Formats: sequence, structure tokens, C-alpha cells
Amino acid sequence: MMAADGRGYTTVLVERGETAKSRRARLSTRWGLSPREAQILSLVCDGKSGPEIALLLAISHDTVRKHTSQLLDKLGVETRTAAATLALTVTT
Repeated sequence: MMAADGRGYTTVLVERGETAKSRRARLSTRWGLSPREAQILSLVCDGKSGPEIALLLAISHDTVRKHTSQLLDKLGVETRTAAATLALTVTT
């Protein structure tokens, strides 16, 4: 498109989405996750691996695995992928 003074410009549309904080609150409320479990699930939804989550949260990878195991049980799923899919598709 062209501006009145002859310069070209591009319109950028930004889609508003769920923030990480609001996602964690929704996950905690929906499935009774602890704040840490919700935080880890949120990072799983963002595609982070166990070691990456451990580094980001400054906890051991064993601790990440423990929290992940607990949240999988609470969600009733067997894999991190299933947990992420469930968390990203269920909004209420």
C-alpha cells in the first residue's frame, strides 16, 4: 500500500493469544495441577524438552520428570504429546 506521501507500507495484523501466565492459571484450575506442574506443562506445550525445562526453571532433570509424571497422571494421558494436545485444545 502507499501512504499519502508516496512511501510504501505494510499492515501487520497481530493475533492475540493466551499468555503463558493465563495458560498456567487455566491448567491449574482445570486439572488441579500444582503451579509447578502447570508451569512445566506450559513449557511442554511450547515444545521444550525435559533438559531445556530443567535449565529454564533451574531444577534437575529428575525433578522435571517427576512433575511430568504427576501431571500426566492428573490429565489421564500417557505421553507429553498427548498432554500438550489436551492442554492446547481444551479451553474450559
